[in-house]
Amino acid sequence: MSAIEFYLEKGYTPINKTVVISGPNTISVWTPASDKRVVLTDMSIATNITGTVAFYFDTTTSYRFATYSLSSSATITPMIGCIESTVVGGKILARTLGNASDGWYVNLTGFEI
Repeated sequence: MSAIEFYLEKGYTPINKTVVISGPNTISVWTPASDKRVVLTDMSIATNITGTVAFYFDTTTSYRFATYSLSSSATITPMIGCIESTVVGGKILARTLGNASDGWYVNLTGFEI
């Protein structure tokens, strides 16, 4: 049984979050309800420029769970299986380096549990 099937069977509704990141920055790409945790089941990342994007749980950059370095005009869809936050109400942050306006397109799919 896949992670998506598991959470669907438990009655959770899938959620998609799409964000465009401009300029080198750390931004929130998913803010769950204050009493929920995020479970990521899929992601895709596209970029117009060469650079690095890292993803973190919570409100700081202390809990990194993934980093990707891409060349310009690249798109990736990493097979992540299931990544579950342990922080109730904790955001998912993305931190980018080496990008310009409209540099990164991030699509996340998962559940709030």
